[in-house]
Amino acid sequence: MAPHSEPYPPNRRTFLSCFAFVGALPARLLKAIRPLPSIPSDSFPIGTLKFIAAGKSSAVYSIDRKRVLKAFHEHEDGELEYRAYERLRSHPNIAKILGIMKDGSIVLERGTSLRSICRDPTAADIPIQTKVKWLRHAARGYQHLHSCNIVHGDVGCNNLILTRKNIVKLIDFEGCSIDGGEAGSCYEWFSYRPSIPSVSQRTDVFAFGCAIYEVVTGRPPHYDLESSRNQDREVEQRYIDGHFPIVADLPMGQLMQSCWLSNHITMSEVVQTLEAFVP
Repeated sequence: MAPHSEPYPPNRRTFLSCFAFVGALPARLLKAIRPLPSIPSDSFPIGTLKFIAAGKSSAVYSIDRKRVLKAFHEHEDGELEYRAYERLRSHPNIAKILGIMKDGSIVLERGTSLRSICRDPTAADIPIQTKVKWLRHAARGYQHLHSCNIVHGDVGCNNLILTRKNIVKLIDFEGCSIDGGEAGSCYEWFSYRPSIPSVSQRTDVFAFGCAIYEVVTGRPPHYDLESSRNQDREVEQRYIDGHFPIVADLPMGQLMQSCWLSNHITMSEVVQTLEAFVP
């Protein structure tokens, strides 16, 4: 979930009832994932959680160094997120769901945004071998999503976290497409090329090519448009015209091009390429 430039007002509904652990909501999810631990209500003093980020459907608050609370906005029930976790179950590159609160908010494994790491001035000192490892982790996560017939719909460094164990994991499934259903999310302005259907495994792969570029360079594709008021339309036209960043001399440049230009590459093939890549 990409943070908004202006924090979304805290969800008061969350603080009224999120501190009582769920009893029967939703029963299928609790059974499908695994037994979830009981979380004492006094672990979360009302009104003391620190706001982290917000998206179209939810806001995220800090619980401690290991956990965050994801609270869905009014009129949002988190159904897609629950269904996604029910199907995905446990995977090493999917952020763990640790609990569900009485109001439907969920407690999730915490990590550091991969974007904040890769755009930090010190990112140039990160060995390329480390960046390749992170991308392998992410690609395996998306491969698992696609194998479960789920399309993320907002692939990017904004929705990848690095855990304390140095493992990259996927987050934010509230806007995904399941079994070809409508997606509630949209890709970032630089990560999407008009496509039919508008959201598919192919558009996830295209956006992953943009994520590779950002991890390697610390900037998004076509970063010169970041300050443009019409960045969406301008970058869309560039992609339609076949204008992509020059990546021939970058590590994994050929893979980026394949993600952007091939209509047939799958996330499984992306994983295979990353596993075979030698910096």
